[in-house]
Amino acid sequence: MNTSPDVSFTSHASVFDRTLSLETIRQQAPAVFAPSADEHRSIRYTFIPTKRVLAGLLQAGFVAVEARQTRTRSASPLHARHVVRLRRRFETVQLRDSVPE
Repeated sequence: MNTSPDVSFTSHASVFDRTLSLETIRQQAPAVFAPSADEHRSIRYTFIPTKRVLAGLLQAGFVAVEARQTRTRSASPLHARHVVRLRRRFETVQLRDSVPE
């Protein structure tokens, strides 16, 4: 007989309890707050500060739920690949067991 296990999904109300503060993002992914590009970049490279992009998205109604970055071989963790996962604070899309990111 095939019985499905009792699966419970996180409710949409508690999904946003895990939002990250800017200080937590700074600890988990310091490269988000890099003030300038790595000095070894080409002059054709255009530096776009993630901090400024993140600030705009936070003002637009998004919340950060995860931040991480790769380890670097150089001494400075300010110049590493990084990712910040975001969700809309008030989601208008109705999905059963998923939260769009």
